[in-house]
Amino acid sequence: VEPLLCPASASEAGAALPDGPVALGFAEADMATGRRVCARTEVGFGGRLGAIIDTPAFYGDIAGGAVLFASYALQPKLELFATLEPATFTFTQNATLKQTQLAFGNLTAGATRGLYQTERFAGALSGRVLLPTSFEVPNSRVVGLEVGHASKWVASSWLRVHTYLGADVTTGLGAGPALTRAGGTLLAGAELLPTSWFALVVDVTGHLGGTSSYLAPTAALRFRASQLGIELGGTLPVAGTDRHDLIAGLRLSWMI
Repeated sequence: VEPLLCPASASEAGAALPDGPVALGFAEADMATGRRVCARTEVGFGGRLGAIIDTPAFYGDIAGGAVLFASYALQPKLELFATLEPATFTFTQNATLKQTQLAFGNLTAGATRGLYQTERFAGALSGRVLLPTSFEVPNSRVVGLEVGHASKWVASSWLRVHTYLGADVTTGLGAGPALTRAGGTLLAGAELLPTSWFALVVDVTGHLGGTSSYLAPTAALRFRASQLGIELGGTLPVAGTDRHDLIAGLRLSWMI
C-alpha cells in the first residue's frame, strides 16, 4: 500500500509507526533532536541511558531517566507537543570522587505548523521552549528556546526522507553563572519501510555550539502493533567535543 504523506488517523496503514527524526539526543529533554512534519495525537513514555567511559582521564558518567511525551493535532497542519523528564539519574566517578544524583528533569513544550504540502513532500516550522523545571544543576534553572524547519519526502512505498534545520539558545537562571549558549542543528535521515509494521531509520545529526558540538549517526528500529508504536535507538558522536560513548533509548507511543 502506498503510504500517505501525513495519515489522518491511526486507522491508516502504518500510521502508528513513529515518524520523523529519531527522538534521541545529547541535550535537555528533546532539544536539538529535530521534529516531524505531520501532526498527530499521541501519548507515550520511554527511557534514555547515556554513558561516558574515559579510562585514561579516570572519569566515568552514567546518566539516564524516564521520559513522558504527548502531542495533540489541534488542526490537520498544527500540532502541540510536550516532553517531560519526571526523573533523571546520574552516577559520576573520577579519580577521587563518586557522586550519585536523582532529580526532577526538564520539560519542553512547543508547536509545529505545516507551511506547504504536495502529494509527496511537506515542510513545517517548529518551535519549542525549555522551561525551568530541572533540579539537575545546583542553584540554577536552565531555560531555552529552539526554532527550526522540518521536511518530509515520501520517495516511494518503502522509503521516506526527513530533514531538520534549527537554532537553539539556553541560559541559566539563579545564583550561579548564566552560561548562555547558542547552537545550531542540521539533521538528515532516511526511513526504510519493508512492511507497514516495521521500519529502519538512520539519521545523521550535526550540532555546533550550545553545551557541546558533535557529528553523530543514529540508528533505530521502529515497530507498530495496532495503535502502539515502538522505537528502539542508539547514537554516538564520531566527531566534536561531546564525550559520550553511547546514548540509547526506548519509546512507546499510543496514537489516538
